[in-house]
Amino acid sequence: MTYYLLKPCRTATAYISTLKKAQRVDLTAAAVQLRTAGWTVSDLKVMVILEGDPELTLYESGKILAKTDDAARARESIDRVYDAIGIGPAAVVS
Repeated sequence: MTYYLLKPCRTATAYISTLKKAQRVDLTAAAVQLRTAGWTVSDLKVMVILEGDPELTLYESGKILAKTDDAARARESIDRVYDAIGIGPAAVVS
């Protein structure tokens, strides 16, 4: 599964991934998978927050918000999350 990596605005200190092919993520199952993969997870039902540097937020739409201004770091972290929940990596920067 490929995704677009977008910076919401020039001054934003975050990147957001958007799946190229829309799909829903079962956040409860994703939280379990991410914990099993070693992440510290807060399951807020409408989103899953992953502690770390960068902090990540996973949404039911499959989007992930990475709180960093470093595109390479965002991509690496997002790939790890998608791998852990069974959505393969392959970033396309837009």
